[in-house]
Amino acid sequence: MPLNLTLAFSSHRPEILPLAEEQMTRCDQIIVEEPATPEFERLLAGKLSPEDYLQTIDFEYPDFMRATARLLQRLAGRGTEVWACEPFIERLMEIHEHLGDGGRPEDFRHDSRLWPVYAAEREATGRLLAFYNAAAENDFDRLLATVCTFAAADADRFALRDRLRARAIAERLKDREGRVYIEAGYLHLRLLKELRRLLPPEAVIRPYFLLRDVYRAAGRRAHFYGPGDRLTLALIFGQAPALERQHLLAARSLIYNRLIYMAESAPGDDLFPDAAEEILVIACVDRLTLTECRRLHARLRGLDSLAARRSLVGLPPPPA
Repeated sequence: MPLNLTLAFSSHRPEILPLAEEQMTRCDQIIVEEPATPEFERLLAGKLSPEDYLQTIDFEYPDFMRATARLLQRLAGRGTEVWACEPFIERLMEIHEHLGDGGRPEDFRHDSRLWPVYAAEREATGRLLAFYNAAAENDFDRLLATVCTFAAADADRFALRDRLRARAIAERLKDREGRVYIEAGYLHLRLLKELRRLLPPEAVIRPYFLLRDVYRAAGRRAHFYGPGDRLTLALIFGQAPALERQHLLAARSLIYNRLIYMAESAPGDDLFPDAAEEILVIACVDRLTLTECRRLHARLRGLDSLAARRSLVGLPPPPA
């Protein structure tokens, strides 16, 4: 059987897991977007509970991570091969450990493994700090500029992550066959290009957006990206928009971030509450002009309550 890959693009939200499990159970091997650690291997072997595993990692969405850990432990127990692969994060962990032990940044300059990761992370972090400084000064024009420069550095970081991960996956699957599920965040579209470049021509790679049908049901042709994500993706693929367009996307992303409900929502009557929330807010901000964003940003700044901010633009209250 030739190598047959399902490259599944998804979000890190609980609502995605039933769709992911449906695809995973059809495959012989699962490659997840996590760094390989001894704790992860103990989780898969059933020697570490999902709750205890969560104590060893950093995470943004605890319900998602807990449910994912349970799912992977269950699949591994059935004999499915599960492999954690995220070389960028693994090398970043090495860098932090080296610096924590008293090492210096200069030590990485001649290390072809660690230096690109260190340089990319340093650049992105520096530009993020510049954004925070501009936000503190409430300078809207400078804020837009810092959003755009951070997006460029973030795009470079994404591209490096995808190149490193593609190389590791290609090496892992060399001379292998069968069905493979590859987990990827929805912004890691370059991974598809890199895998097609590195894997043999006979390998079948099927890109699959797990929330495709959800967005289509909402009248969207494909995944519905927010303005900041659209800017980052354009930069990832070397297609930088005109500066005026960059500033408009940056301005809309600032408003988006002030209106979106970020906490995890448990599926109920609506099986995809987080996707519905994103569709609602993106549709709202995509109508805004740069002038409207400037005015709204000033008005939203003084409102701490998310409900109050959403009321200002006519959005319903955040999910309970």
